[in-house]
Amino acid sequence: MGFRTGNWATVWSVEPQSDVATKVRISISRKDKQTNEYNEDFSGFVMFYGSATAARAARLKERDRIRLGDVDVRSRYVPDKKTTYYNFNVYSFDTAAEAEGGKPAVIDDSFMKIPDNATDDLLPF
Repeated sequence: MGFRTGNWATVWSVEPQSDVATKVRISISRKDKQTNEYNEDFSGFVMFYGSATAARAARLKERDRIRLGDVDVRSRYVPDKKTTYYNFNVYSFDTAAEAEGGKPAVIDDSFMKIPDNATDDLLPF
């Protein structure tokens, strides 16, 4: 299956790079049903981009399990070296706890609450 949306990954190291980027080493494996052994489909460094995503990724610990959300792979060919470089990017993810609970751990829904002392003339609709 490899590196794609919806796959589960194991975190091995976390290195915050800036407010909007965190570098994480992950691996993705699948179980061979005939041998009951795990085969590694992907292993490498992945950049988590976006201020909220990078901050959440910076709090990950070794051996945490995450489910990949929006992902992207970009390549760049360098003619002088005759080499193609690949960059793996993650823009959203869920931790195992969030996936089991069905919603992200931090949701600000305060904008949806109507104050107890609100009257009809204060409401915008």
